[in-house]
Amino acid sequence: MFEKDLSLSVLYDLYGSLLTPAQQRVFESYYGEDFSLAEIAADVGISRQAVRSLLVRASEELKNYEEKLGLRKKNETLKTLCDRLALQEAPEEKEKILAEIREIL
Repeated sequence: MFEKDLSLSVLYDLYGSLLTPAQQRVFESYYGEDFSLAEIAADVGISRQAVRSLLVRASEELKNYEEKLGLRKKNETLKTLCDRLALQEAPEEKEKILAEIREIL
């Protein structure tokens, strides 16, 4: 059985527009609408195996984009730094955090 990796949804939000329209449709049906492979196959008019292949390829591409571009990791780091900045009262510490944020950007 094909297991859902829900962390792929975050990657899809970042890189989904780089996938083919067929990959996007299948990915959104499977992860966004929670359709089964058989339901998607019937809706799209392809075999269940073709749906699975599209999902596997889309997942590989999303992971590859993240490996090369690292937007998810940068977003997580920026969120952590912003949270630290919001809690920080010392001006010199705020400047250090801001410098880290600027470096990432």
